[in-house]
Amino acid sequence: MNGNNVIKYIFSVVVIILILGTMYFIVKNRSKNEDYTLDQTSTVNNIQTELRFAIAEFDTINPILSNNRNVQEISKVIYEPLVNLNENYKMEYCLAEEIGKTDELTYVVKLRKGVLWQDKSNFTADDVWFTMDFITRSGINTIYADNLRSVSDFEVVDSNTIKIYLSEPVPFFEYNLTFPIMCKQYFEGEDFANSEKIPIGTGPFKIIELSSNVMKLDRNAVYWDSNKQFMPTEINVNLYETIGEVYSAFKNGEIDILSVKISNIEDFIGSLGYNKIEYKTREYDFLSLNTTSGILSDPAVRKAISLVIDKNNIVASCLGNGYVSSNFSLDMGCWLYTKDLNVEIDTEQAAQLLDSSGWHRTANAWVNGRDRLELSLSVNSNNEQRVRVAENIKEQLENFGIPVDIRYLSAESYTDAINSRNYDIVLTGLRLGYSPNLTTFFGDGNIANYYNSEVSEIMQIVSNTNDENVLYENYNRLFDIYLEEVPYIGLYRDTDLIVYHQSLVGNIKANAFNIYHNIDKWYRQ
Repeated sequence: MNGNNVIKYIFSVVVIILILGTMYFIVKNRSKNEDYTLDQTSTVNNIQTELRFAIAEFDTINPILSNNRNVQEISKVIYEPLVNLNENYKMEYCLAEEIGKTDELTYVVKLRKGVLWQDKSNFTADDVWFTMDFITRSGINTIYADNLRSVSDFEVVDSNTIKIYLSEPVPFFEYNLTFPIMCKQYFEGEDFANSEKIPIGTGPFKIIELSSNVMKLDRNAVYWDSNKQFMPTEINVNLYETIGEVYSAFKNGEIDILSVKISNIEDFIGSLGYNKIEYKTREYDFLSLNTTSGILSDPAVRKAISLVIDKNNIVASCLGNGYVSSNFSLDMGCWLYTKDLNVEIDTEQAAQLLDSSGWHRTANAWVNGRDRLELSLSVNSNNEQRVRVAENIKEQLENFGIPVDIRYLSAESYTDAINSRNYDIVLTGLRLGYSPNLTTFFGDGNIANYYNSEVSEIMQIVSNTNDENVLYENYNRLFDIYLEEVPYIGLYRDTDLIVYHQSLVGNIKANAFNIYHNIDKWYRQ
């Protein structure tokens, strides 16, 4: 290689290195600032960092005492729990840095260091003790009472550690630690119900003004999580006496986002200028099949029944908007719902299953020797919605040749039937917790009288591990068994709505735990 070629070669190498280096820094800088990526239509001039929310029928901003849904929602950005749940209901540490389990009844919670209250005082284990004591021992009515129902005692170990004792094992107990923590130094000795003090939290926004018609929030300058760079700088929460006033304000463009429980929201706010997000709630209705009750002790019969019932027909005929068909308790968006458990209607396969179990179709029934395939379906007669659903299920099964006797029970008799397992099939429902705990359905004493040795082993394993790979593997296997043995048939669940103006930009997601996921990326244009 002559001298000129050497110079050209070296020059080319240097140019390539410079180009690669420039690309690296561009990509690195873009990644570093990705939280501030704007919508394509946004410009620096039309960005507005003030958000506008609403509360109807305001009671108190104290997050533990409030029974107002809007207050509970907005509280998520002011106060913080020991653990948070993301948009997939997966646990993430918040004020807790680590949670250890010394035995099945004892938990040790290590707290995050360096966290300040919004008045710049230090967050410590005393605050956690104070909050838990208030929830469990003050006799107040709070939505967080169930979170700590199985807690027998708790003690401060040091300023950054608290120990919690349970009266009984609770699978995934960490998911119960989602209640907001209150500042002991600020509130000790206060009459919570009548105090005029504006509560302080550790969250990203703090209350700077609270009047009869507005609550103003500003960014918390001492917020501990420096990894989050917030677009919003302030939030104005308008307070209204009625939900009707909220709808009018939203329609007039005075509110950016609100959550609603009614499916016909268009009747109140029109149909233009906003987006909707529908999300599944925790209200879940299902059929429990008594697996020790004669005919239903055969998994093939239970599976055949599941192949006949059309859930979408139930929703369309009996429920309408605001409901969706549901296959399993975890299908509200849980991270451990790892397999689609939807059962497509297949009457031909249902007939084959019954044939293989010795049942034969006559003119108007299925028979097996002297036995006739007929069922009773218990329902609470006071629940008009479930009565309609029960009658729809009866019609579907009888069209397939399975007679159904509906037992219309009083509320007391209905409860007794479930507690004593005195039923063939019962139409019931639950308000589910946030954790992936399935003890109600598969643990000892479950309402379907269901037992499977492998399932029992799985329940034991998942109740004693936080290893995600182990959980995935065992839940997948559990779902396979569930589809074959069918101790329950999921039917439907409620849905709620988020409506937000098209001027609100950001990665807007919502679930039953928090409607303000990713609020750090929101802005108006």
